[in-house]
Amino acid sequence: MSRIKILLGDPRHSTVGEHSNFVPIGIGYIGTNLLKQFENYNLELKIETKTEKILALLETWKPDIVGLSHYVWNKFLSKFMCTYAKKINPDCLCVLGGPEFPAGTGARKIENNDRDKTYDKCLSYLISMPSVDYFSYSDGEVTFLEIVRNYINNNCSIKLMKDKDKSMKGCAYVSKDKNKLVVGEYFPRIGMDGSVKVAGRDIVPSPYTTGLLDKFLDGTYTPAFETARGCPFICSFCHQGIDASKIATFSVKRVAEEFEYVGKKLSHLKNGTKDVYIFDNNWGIFQKDIEVSDRILKIMEKYDWPQFIECSSPKEKRENLLAINDRLKNRVQIQQSIQSTDHNVLANIKRTNITRKEYIDYLKETEKRGRNAISEIIIPLPGESEKTYFEGVKFLMEHNVQTVTFTLMILPGSEIAFDQSVKKYALKTKYRVLPKQFGEYKTKKIFEIEPVCVATNTMSFQSYLNCRNYSFIVSLLASSMFIPIYKLLNKLDISWYDFSKELFNTIKDKKYQGKFKDIYNGFCEESLNELFNSKEEAIKFYLKPENYKSLIQGDIGENLISKYTVKSFLAVDDIYTTIFYVIKNKYNKGYNEELNSILNSSEKWLKNLHMINIIIADKKISKKNNKHLLKLDFDFPGWIAKTHLPLERFNKISTYSLYCDFKKVNNIRNEIKNILGTNKNGYKERAFGRFLSRRGLTQFDFLEKNFQKLN
Repeated sequence: MSRIKILLGDPRHSTVGEHSNFVPIGIGYIGTNLLKQFENYNLELKIETKTEKILALLETWKPDIVGLSHYVWNKFLSKFMCTYAKKINPDCLCVLGGPEFPAGTGARKIENNDRDKTYDKCLSYLISMPSVDYFSYSDGEVTFLEIVRNYINNNCSIKLMKDKDKSMKGCAYVSKDKNKLVVGEYFPRIGMDGSVKVAGRDIVPSPYTTGLLDKFLDGTYTPAFETARGCPFICSFCHQGIDASKIATFSVKRVAEEFEYVGKKLSHLKNGTKDVYIFDNNWGIFQKDIEVSDRILKIMEKYDWPQFIECSSPKEKRENLLAINDRLKNRVQIQQSIQSTDHNVLANIKRTNITRKEYIDYLKETEKRGRNAISEIIIPLPGESEKTYFEGVKFLMEHNVQTVTFTLMILPGSEIAFDQSVKKYALKTKYRVLPKQFGEYKTKKIFEIEPVCVATNTMSFQSYLNCRNYSFIVSLLASSMFIPIYKLLNKLDISWYDFSKELFNTIKDKKYQGKFKDIYNGFCEESLNELFNSKEEAIKFYLKPENYKSLIQGDIGENLISKYTVKSFLAVDDIYTTIFYVIKNKYNKGYNEELNSILNSSEKWLKNLHMINIIIADKKISKKNNKHLLKLDFDFPGWIAKTHLPLERFNKISTYSLYCDFKKVNNIRNEIKNILGTNKNGYKERAFGRFLSRRGLTQFDFLEKNFQKLN
């Protein structure tokens, strides 16, 4: 038979830096499984992520089959690519797969029922994309095989494949008369059909050790790994919450081999990334995850790689992740998502949290490891009000747990997106552009727009804005950069929550002026202006030349927490000025000279401790001028190391030498450059924000200078 050319793409926007620079492990699995199952056929496979390269391959290579990922961050881009592929070659078979589909990724059936008109929505969705031949609503590794097999059996003819509206397992497509949806039966995940199957996914050959992903191991892509697929929980806001019975894992041996293969290649690169990402929904939930960490440790000791492991913390058996982190030299991301502290809200979203005491005890364990205890909250979840939100933040902050607040995304296929839920909780939807997810291709501007919830029958739109604006202050304080402030306030018997409210009220006061005030006002203004009443309204706005220019410049359309956190960090001296202004004016009104000396020395130390501007400046650090001396009337860094002792013990003149760690600075600069991608001439602050958001807010000592006490 003639050669069949297949292009698998995970297209990404890179107009203003790479939103995602992860190795495309998902299409890698599809590719290796395809090559294994069709090893006796004349297949030629190419894998690509860069949009311009995918478009070029469509023009010059002219693939017979195109399979593209379809997520919230690239759904309009992948749709455009299918249209462009058909324009070049009408006989090209175009397939999409991913969670950005009305049925989501967990549906066992696509049908209309009392909860939702999923069938009708899927039909309308595919009718709006006439260039898409099939949508894979089951796992791509199995569904794509079925598509290719049918393509071959029908003499490589799309017309013959669809001629009799015959269904195909795991797929959905529009009938010939455009009046109905042809739906194939659900395709079980590879390696299992039921409960957890250990090592079941080993059937899929490794895209790493087979060399399929070698071109992505150049140091600019962050290696991504998957040790298990699926989630056992049924949270209503998540598109994986529909089906809790589909978990399959790779063996410890398989994962270890992949880490060894990637580590050997990347450890020899001078300026390559030192981070990795584990894509599991609950890494650490299984005992085998601890066994995997033992194998990773050997690789870490051999190559001093990876330096940092990003992951999603498990929703239960959290102690496993602590054990993993302890094994792996405290290099694992530890961050917990509580979503809400209100029991009624948790019941509404089908989220079962551990008890408050268990939760606090766990987070205190993270503190012992030098991490800032941090938790995520989502607003406005069904049943949450402005009152319960502030009560939840207060509870967490009183236990030194900082909160980062996210707006509720309306994810296709999630229970919360069902008609029944929207009506029951009176969910109000607005639309906003995804940060960095836009670009102009072949003279066509494309924007990725997401629906978000901004009000319910228990939280008004204004209450949502009130919570969101306050959340910026809380999110900023959640950075471990401000742990010394927390410890000092705790010693002075000042509530961390009460202080956050005082800081919030000070910043809102019209009389108060400064950079921090301007940053806060900018956040509030953009929080309101980023929202549109419809997808079409948002696109129309950004199509205007002046607005598109502002989008490119980052004046609008950014991740606001990330954007304004970076702005705050770059103006950190003014942030500290404001913080100590509040402490001195709200809590030292009678003027205590000794306390004032402590506060002045603390402020002086913190303003000299960080090297953020040095990292961003990207200038070569002179060894000659690297060190500088700092004299303090109160030994603040000495006390921070021994906070159990009284402040009076450190009320003495001390001198410190501070200097930058060249290796630390260069490592961070390299990670920022990798995120920048091909946009080397600008957007560095935005790339820095992306870097910080990926690292989380729990560990910021990597932004600190080294120091040594001289007397």
